[in-house]
Parts: sequence; structure tokens; C-alpha cells
Amino acid sequence: MGRDVASVGVLLLALVVQVTVVNRLPLPGGAAPDLVLLTVVGYALARGATAGAVMGFCAGLAGDVLPPAAHVLGQYTLVLCLIGFAAGRVADSRPDARLPAALACAAAGPPALAVTSLLLGDAQIGGEALVATLPWEVGYNLLAAPPTVWLVMRIARGPRERELRPVGHLVRRRA
Repeated sequence: MGRDVASVGVLLLALVVQVTVVNRLPLPGGAAPDLVLLTVVGYALARGATAGAVMGFCAGLAGDVLPPAAHVLGQYTLVLCLIGFAAGRVADSRPDARLPAALACAAAGPPALAVTSLLLGDAQIGGEALVATLPWEVGYNLLAAPPTVWLVMRIARGPRERELRPVGHLVRRRA
């Protein structure tokens, strides 16, 4: 229960930091990393497919209604729900592939949002804007993914109990 409350707190913090700080940074390419997407991916990798889909849905819904949202309601919800499910599914089936899954989901987020915008008829998405900003968004997500996903996974897992191992191999035996 405590892990989930901490994870929701991290998600709310990511939403606020994304809107107030990251989106306003004057980065090259006019794009910025998507901290909310990376938070959902980290949570899904730590907790599994169902939890990732639920967290993605909640994060997307909050992102859809948070004020500078200028897109179709539910678009961000759909994408984050699917990405959270996919990341959690990979973590459930192949726990050793978490880093590649995190990077793949970080790279898949911006194109998935663009495709969803095109399918829903968003007038703001144009071919020139897509070609100019999409590679920058993917690149920023890939750069921000390892530290962000690691931190969220650490928080979502909670404190681990240390395993006590015998230290007999450290002590020389006298013959």
C-alpha cells in the first residue's frame, strides 16, 4: 500500500514538473522529454502489466485534463495505458529485458501519440511539425529514460530486505 501511495506521489510530481518546468525549457528542436510517460514505464516494469495499464490510464487522464492540454480528450490516456501495459507485459514475461523494454517504450511513446493524433483528426499535427520535432522527442526520451525509469522502479518496488549471506569465503582457513 505504501509503495502505491509513493508511486502516485511520484506520478503527480512528474505531471507538475512536466508542465511547469520541462515543457518550458528552451531545448533544441522545440521538444522535451516526456517524464509522465517514463514514470508510467518505470512503474509498469516494477509492478506488472495490469498495474502499468491502470497507472497509464490514470496518468493519461490527468495529463489530458491538466491545463495546457490542447489535444483530443482521451488521446494521452489511450497511449499511456497501452504503453504501460506493454512495458508491464515485457517485465512479466522477461524480467531480464527491462532496460531494452524501457528504451523501446520511451522511443515508442512520441510516435504513438502522433499516430493517435492523426487517427483522431487533430488539426495541430502536420507533416512538417511531425518531421521536425518527432526525432527530437524520441531522442530526449531515450536520454531521460534510464535515470527516470530506474528511480521510479526503485520507489515502486519499495525497500528491499537485505539477504544475509555467509562470509566464510572471506575468511582464510588455517590448515
